[in-house]
Amino acid sequence: MKRLVPVVLAPLALAACQSDTPVQSTPAPSPPASQGSVPSGYPLAPELTRLEWSKAENRKDCAPIVFTNSGGAGVNARAAEYSGGWAVAYDLPGMRSAFGVAGSGLLDGDGDDMRAKERQLRAQWPYFRMLSDLPQPSFAGYGVQGAKAYPADNPGGTGLDSLAYVQISGQKCLYNVWSKLGREHLETLLVSLRML
Repeated sequence: MKRLVPVVLAPLALAACQSDTPVQSTPAPSPPASQGSVPSGYPLAPELTRLEWSKAENRKDCAPIVFTNSGGAGVNARAAEYSGGWAVAYDLPGMRSAFGVAGSGLLDGDGDDMRAKERQLRAQWPYFRMLSDLPQPSFAGYGVQGAKAYPADNPGGTGLDSLAYVQISGQKCLYNVWSKLGREHLETLLVSLRML
């Protein structure tokens, strides 16, 4: 996956503020042995995510995050290439990279103030939401890839590539979350994000 260049504003360094305090999270329970049917609430592919994160250039500024709900799409996870960062993609039968998450490589300005980042994402993306289950403030701007709104004749985004830029308090990188399974699926993924 390639990191998209912001299309509404001049090239921006969209990322969360770096904190001197390490991110602390409550350990999630271990999932059952079968990764094929992980119940909602359990982290998806935590070992793979930690492994990919541990090899990334940006690992000290871009903590690993995982989904805790696949939106009913299954959990066939694999490592994905992401320049300067890390990524985990989920394949479905006949659909490579159906959805996934990535911590992007760092850009100049990625340590900017979170209020400025919120304003940037609100201006860039047609949809915006706060993410209350992540360190605060955390938020996402999202829509159709290219920072476009879902068409009036296809508000669910069927057959379109949905993308979100996610900022997490205490993290310096910009996270990307994507889904080829529609707007509702992307929104389900966003609210299920948790720190590892």
